[in-house]
Amino acid sequence: MNEPTRIALRLLGFLLLFLSLGILLIMVFPGPRDVADWMGNSCAHTQNGPSEQCSIWDVVSLLEFVPILLIVGTVLALVMRPSSGAGGFETIDLSGRRGP
Repeated sequence: MNEPTRIALRLLGFLLLFLSLGILLIMVFPGPRDVADWMGNSCAHTQNGPSEQCSIWDVVSLLEFVPILLIVGTVLALVMRPSSGAGGFETIDLSGRRGP
């Protein structure tokens, strides 16, 4: 896999991870009632029906996607790490002894 594709997939993984954590955060801090008010009249509860005021249950239904986003984001972020052979960590010897 070429380097730009690997970087793009890893960034996508981090984006999905932070998106899922953000959804969880807004469910706790402002609460589902405030989120439903922010969503406004954009929820259609019947097919081809008029848009209605969003309820708490419309907001809570967003939580169905959080585990999927969390798992996919974490897997992409971990799997798309750079290989250890290229640019791995170097050990610095601070013992003060000279090499051979």
